[in-house]
Amino acid sequence: MRISIDSRIEHIVVRAADSERVRSDTASVVERTDGTLLIAYHSYSHGPEGGGDFGAAKIYLAESDDGGRHWTNERMVADIVPGDLNVMTPYLCRVQDEILLGYVRNHSGGDTSMHLHRSQDGGKSFADSAPIWEHAGEYRIQGGASSLVQLNSGRLVLPIQSCDEVWVAGENQSIGAWFSDDGGHTWTPSENKIYLPLRGAMEPSIAQRADGSLLMSIRTQLGAVFLSESGDEGTHWSRARTSTLSSPESCTCLRRLPDSEDLILFWNDSEYISDHHHFGIRSPLSAAISSDGGRSWNKIGDIDAGDCMLTNIGCTFLSSGAAVLTYLKTPDPEIENGVYRGTRSTKAEREAQFEMELMAALIPRDWFTQ
Repeated sequence: MRISIDSRIEHIVVRAADSERVRSDTASVVERTDGTLLIAYHSYSHGPEGGGDFGAAKIYLAESDDGGRHWTNERMVADIVPGDLNVMTPYLCRVQDEILLGYVRNHSGGDTSMHLHRSQDGGKSFADSAPIWEHAGEYRIQGGASSLVQLNSGRLVLPIQSCDEVWVAGENQSIGAWFSDDGGHTWTPSENKIYLPLRGAMEPSIAQRADGSLLMSIRTQLGAVFLSESGDEGTHWSRARTSTLSSPESCTCLRRLPDSEDLILFWNDSEYISDHHHFGIRSPLSAAISSDGGRSWNKIGDIDAGDCMLTNIGCTFLSSGAAVLTYLKTPDPEIENGVYRGTRSTKAEREAQFEMELMAALIPRDWFTQ
């Protein structure tokens, strides 16, 4: 199946897989006051768990002075504490004259802590961490759509998924949010959570609509992207509903188009496959636009495609109006010529699947309104 990608979209390898790293992804980008970019991502060293979610992941930073085309000065900012599993799902956010950096420490499959650092020099250095929570006693993380959203009022909203323990029979994730009204110094959890069947509600992504309300996109095992709304800046959330956009179990990313009331949703536009381990293939990577606050969606086009998985998405719109869309790209032996081959991959095929690269698609502003 041939898919056409607009030639105006540039595809950049931010961090390739190599003899040192097996996987890099789940990135967050901020534009600094001088126009240069700072990126945070987790990166996995080779080891017994390889690029699995409990592999040896640490948090790294890099920077770009040409709009995301080249990335330099990679450096580690968060290492694994002895006895922990890893450090993962970083996010960056500019708040007044500071840049905030947050991430999760995975102590076990049923316990995490969320740490937050502050930089007053554009990300050259970060102060010692202050916890948003410590030893939650449950598996509480952001997932592949990690982000921290600052609302028009100044409130910070951090969408979170959680369950008692991950990767166990009967696992069911739920979604809530944590919010701060003092620049991230103190945090309060939302009054309610969002629940869905099967594996539950996962990897939330939030955008503020023109009327000030919030819309959240949700990864599910139900064959579609689901949505939830908040009319009080994340304190309460509505029951989730379908967006009607067909989707596998995969990450989404929701953003507001700058200087517009339109919403943009990035997701995998592929059909539901009931016997697939992710209920469908994670390709292509596509975008849709909504001009009515998320009630209806129109597909804009595809951003990347091929016999590969394209997931763990993040997007930052720059002051120029262009978007930097980050995502994981890795060959998928279950996809042949753009379609599911009908059989699951073998252990040998999965072990050979090591090219898990962090990519960036540089998308011009006018592509979204073509």
